[in-house]
Amino acid sequence: MTELKQTPGEPIACLTISADAGFLPPVIEFVKQMTRRLGLGDVEPVDRAVELVCLNVIENAFGSEEKGFLDLEILRRPGHVVVAVEDQGLPFDYKRLQDGEDRTVLETLHRSFDETRFVNLGRSGNRVELLKHLPHTDVRDHLPEEEHHRTVEATAAHEDIPLEIRMMHPEESFELSRCVYRSYGYSYDWDYIYFPDRIRELQEQGLMVSCVAVTPEDEFVGHLAITVERPGSPVGESGQAVVDPRFRGHHLFPKMKTFMARWAADAGMYGLYSEATTVHPYSQRGNLHLGARETGFLLGYIPASVSYKQIGDERADRRGSVALIYMRVSDEPEREIYPPVPYLEGVRRVVEHNGLRRVIGEVPGPTLRPSRLSVEVRQDHNLAFLRVEEPGADLEELVYKHLRDLSLHRVDCVYVDLPLSDPVTRGSAAGLEKLGVFFGGVIPEAHPVGGDVLRLQYLNNVEIEAGDVSTASDFGEELLGLIFRQHASVS
Repeated sequence: MTELKQTPGEPIACLTISADAGFLPPVIEFVKQMTRRLGLGDVEPVDRAVELVCLNVIENAFGSEEKGFLDLEILRRPGHVVVAVEDQGLPFDYKRLQDGEDRTVLETLHRSFDETRFVNLGRSGNRVELLKHLPHTDVRDHLPEEEHHRTVEATAAHEDIPLEIRMMHPEESFELSRCVYRSYGYSYDWDYIYFPDRIRELQEQGLMVSCVAVTPEDEFVGHLAITVERPGSPVGESGQAVVDPRFRGHHLFPKMKTFMARWAADAGMYGLYSEATTVHPYSQRGNLHLGARETGFLLGYIPASVSYKQIGDERADRRGSVALIYMRVSDEPEREIYPPVPYLEGVRRVVEHNGLRRVIGEVPGPTLRPSRLSVEVRQDHNLAFLRVEEPGADLEELVYKHLRDLSLHRVDCVYVDLPLSDPVTRGSAAGLEKLGVFFGGVIPEAHPVGGDVLRLQYLNNVEIEAGDVSTASDFGEELLGLIFRQHASVS
């Protein structure tokens, strides 16, 4: 289950109907025809799930004397068909779906769709988004397994082989998927990268930009991407780093990272952030050597199923953690920020160490407005992001409600994102510490409306030992110590 802010897409159709179950049969037939036309195969489970969502709105969102309406929208996003149901009635009742027969609603949604998102639109109401992957080609079904084994077992390539680092073109997405398969087989952590059509769509829509390292024969042997939530974002995530095992002594990662940093600067971006594993210090050191700096540590971010046995990972069945690392590529604007008092020291140290042009505001803003927030659940990692777009007077109550719901769904880790440039953040989030929420880090200029994100964290009965978390600098050790002390105090 995912609760998330609305994401733009290509609109296909939109209907507005009265909240009357008698009108549903022709609407569901329309959904069936449209989703089949967009490329979905077996649409019967899809129809049933859409009908359940609409019935939930009709039966529970409006009073007996209230005249209600719901909007049903079909849209296309990279790799997905989306069916959305929107209303201005009562908020979606999580607890009712956790008990009794209504639990079958969630189970049906999970079986029928790849993702389900419950969106809080504030005064504009509620939105449920049902996302279904289009049946794109998976390269793992068409490439021989021997190709991966030959690559892994091959001798190292000679250092004199000239390699070119250049931008990747969207039409080369199959070559990227093939490079990942040769290097990692079935084990790469980001499943999208095995589907060339999905990669191509992300690139064509400006949500993913990549560079590749190629041999004189134009064979892909390295890759690094910048991904953004929306085209034109001033900060992107640097990730999907791939280096062919035969070329791991050619220093491709720092070369590709430098290449993409120059590209980002030319594109007018402020910086790149990345999540470097703390199971070992090597990824952190590589980034720090290029001028990046730590801005936080997310405890429990890596599932226990992801192991690093080749470098002596001793976590047993415990989750791993990551370091948040930021590389500035151009000067960010000067801003006033409003960190809540419980997290003030962590924010101050990150700002000072990274040389961010920030002034800490002393006067909180009024908290009369309601909060606007959403939650994204990554089912593959069993963690969630609770993203606050506008904090308000009810923020602590809403965060408590969502933490309770996510804990009941056995989500291991929850990360809470707050807008640091919003004066309301200082007062409205001051009580989150009482809920067991502690400091995680800062991501500069990552908030959708501008300014930094303060990322807090909550662990749901997850064991994290300090010895499991490696650091690569004195500041990293200092910041990690602050985070563990906060964790201990709220536990």
